[in-house]
Amino acid sequence: MIHFDTNALVYLPQWAKEVHPIIERIVAGESAAVCSVVWYEYLRGPLAKEEAALAHAFVQGRILAVTEADAQLAAALFNTTGRKRTHRTDTLIAACAIRAGAEFVTANAVDFRPLTAHGLRLVGV
Repeated sequence: MIHFDTNALVYLPQWAKEVHPIIERIVAGESAAVCSVVWYEYLRGPLAKEEAALAHAFVQGRILAVTEADAQLAAALFNTTGRKRTHRTDTLIAACAIRAGAEFVTANAVDFRPLTAHGLRLVGV
């Protein structure tokens, strides 16, 4: 399974035109998902009229709720990685991907790289 970050959802239309390797993996049958925090960030936009429907179809409606276990892991990640204000939401998004056993696609690998030492599996874009 592949979890997408907000910015990766934004790039979906461009990646589809380019036949990006991530798109090829999903078309070949690999599952895609986002956590509800990512979906919220994505829907805040701005989005073109059909973009949200296309992104929803791309992840086949797999918008996963944040669980208590995700929140606990995110808090531990936040505290372990230096309590940076900019990582508050990132650690929650990463925790959802880690607990799902998913690879994580983001166009902002720099912010997520410190979390790889704690189980986040980044996919290069």
